[in-house]
Amino acid sequence: MGSASLATRAIERDSTHKLTEGENSFRNAKLRDAALIVYKTLADAASKGAFFIITIVAARRLTPWAFGVFALGTTLGWMLAVLTDFGMQMHLARAVASRPGSARALLSRWWRLRVLTAAAGLTILVIGLMLLRVDRALAIPVALFAIVYLVTGLIEFINYYYRGLSRSDLESTLTLWQRGATLILAVAALYWRPDLIVLAMALLLPAIASLGWSLGFVNRLDGGVASSTDDGFVADVLPIGLGIVFSAVYFRVDVLLVQLWLGAEAVGRYNAVFRLVDAIRLFPAAVLAVTLPWLCRARDYRPLFGVAAFVTAFSLVISALVWIGAEAIISILFGSRYGAAAPALRILALALPLLSMNLALTHQLIGWNRQQAFAAICAAALVLNVGLNVFLIPGFAIEGAAWATVGTEVCVTAGCLYALRGQP
Repeated sequence: MGSASLATRAIERDSTHKLTEGENSFRNAKLRDAALIVYKTLADAASKGAFFIITIVAARRLTPWAFGVFALGTTLGWMLAVLTDFGMQMHLARAVASRPGSARALLSRWWRLRVLTAAAGLTILVIGLMLLRVDRALAIPVALFAIVYLVTGLIEFINYYYRGLSRSDLESTLTLWQRGATLILAVAALYWRPDLIVLAMALLLPAIASLGWSLGFVNRLDGGVASSTDDGFVADVLPIGLGIVFSAVYFRVDVLLVQLWLGAEAVGRYNAVFRLVDAIRLFPAAVLAVTLPWLCRARDYRPLFGVAAFVTAFSLVISALVWIGAEAIISILFGSRYGAAAPALRILALALPLLSMNLALTHQLIGWNRQQAFAAICAAALVLNVGLNVFLIPGFAIEGAAWATVGTEVCVTAGCLYALRGQP
């Protein structure tokens, strides 16, 4: 009986030891994820902050027409990068997170296609500019800014590979170096010669250098080498791609419609406040970048509830601060000539909590392979957004475009909540 008692106590000690080890492992994982979120947030803050400073300096150094072209060119370039990616980077991150043993094979498969789509996108843009006989003063900067964003899109593609491996620290480090160099070169270029082509080249050189470094590093990074059992393009990637493209279009199509009805100077004012809102979204985006593997592997709603509540609460506080200090914020950052954009900034601040919540909801849809619902929601949002902009911009100028953004995000929230109803 004594032997049985000793054996029982030994088993209890062993179980307690294993439980302690498990608790420590869980705690260490949480601390590591928290550190990654902080680092990603700081890196994204530096990244957005760098481009935000470039935007401010450009607004002050360029003519209003040239700043409007800068806004138009960067918007078109961003949309082209999204179109040519067509959801591949998000699918890559999800697939690598789910099947890390096939990480290298997955990257190899999708990288070749991603490069081809980027080249095709640039070719189509150049041909389109030529066929439309766009003036060289506009066409050349637009093409150069498009190249900048296409190269940056290739870097972002590899960054999603890092995210799938839960190595967002690599992405953060590369982002810090690239954006730091971009800030120095772009500001120097604007003060040396406030010219759109010179500015575009200053943005392009650090992007090319960063892409070259990342390609060299990823080949040395330890990754799974098992053969890929990846899903097909039509069944798996196409719905994600459609959803992301629809989302990108409805997110920035208002810039093009403002250009159509109000001209380049109005585009410059609207772009200034929209860049501010976009910069504020960096923290929610950083949280989702790090927690994406959690959402992909989740078996219930608890990770989603935690992430969504956190980023939404953060955005509610920031939204209130922006609403209160809109005029002062614009005056300090952009100068008095952009003061007329303050009402639009206040309206866009109302959309901030919804934008943050929708980041979490859409990531969860994709993580749970509900990409068809994601595509349908974004398609409906695009139709609604264009309709609202067409109705509101002629009568309410850039404030109308801002209200269209708010209405669209309400639609996305409702659609995601409906699609996520029931069991995971």
